[in-house]
Amino acid sequence: MSLTLDKRQRAMLREMGVRVWLPQAPDRPVTVQAEVESAMDAVVPGAGLAGAAVHFPENRPVAVRERPVPAQAPQAPSAPRAEAQPGGGPVGWRVGAAQALYAEGAQAHGARWLVLAETPAAALQAEPFSPFLGDAGKLLDNMLRAARLNQAGVVLLAPLVRLAASGSAAAGLQAALADLAAHALPDVVLVMGRLAAQAVLQSTEPLGRLRGQVHSVLGANTVVTYDATYLLRNPADKAKAWEDLCLAMRLARSSASPDN
Repeated sequence: MSLTLDKRQRAMLREMGVRVWLPQAPDRPVTVQAEVESAMDAVVPGAGLAGAAVHFPENRPVAVRERPVPAQAPQAPSAPRAEAQPGGGPVGWRVGAAQALYAEGAQAHGARWLVLAETPAAALQAEPFSPFLGDAGKLLDNMLRAARLNQAGVVLLAPLVRLAASGSAAAGLQAALADLAAHALPDVVLVMGRLAAQAVLQSTEPLGRLRGQVHSVLGANTVVTYDATYLLRNPADKAKAWEDLCLAMRLARSSASPDN
């Protein structure tokens, strides 16, 4: 896959930890090549990835749904069995208030994004909640900008918080997501975080098997990837996260096409 990136987007990739080689051609624009290498020094000095090369996903056609305009909120699917935490009690998920990102750069005909980001419960204690605080927040911002969400039509981010809950509360995630999707009408859903991805997709598969493919969440094309906190601890997986973002960008580009 080839993507034309401007200087700002290349800078965001460098901050995200992905080094891009851009061959110079005399009569054609510079394009992204099919190999990337992590270079984490901008966020965590000295934590770079030594010599790993990763290929971008092939530019395969992807099926894109028509944007729904529901007359009423969609019905939530049957709830999954509640998780069990180490102490034996059930675990539930709270969907935090969604907030609009990058409104100043919104494009009239751009794709609609919904980002569901796995977030520590302590982060929601700040008023108002900001997803871009600290090193993890800086990396998240760089990832989203590198994926051009700052030039999308609408971008909503909702934090997903894992917490102890009663059985009834633990079953409420899908209903909350249904309400959120009915409001956001997303073209693309990006789920960030292993546990969040498993909960949203109602799956026990490891993230390595869930990522790299297109899922459907409440009728919306969905891609899952690593959360920023995980990537700070495991910079070697940043190249895989960039592959996931490339897949999500292809979906967004198809959704925003005049033919759709």
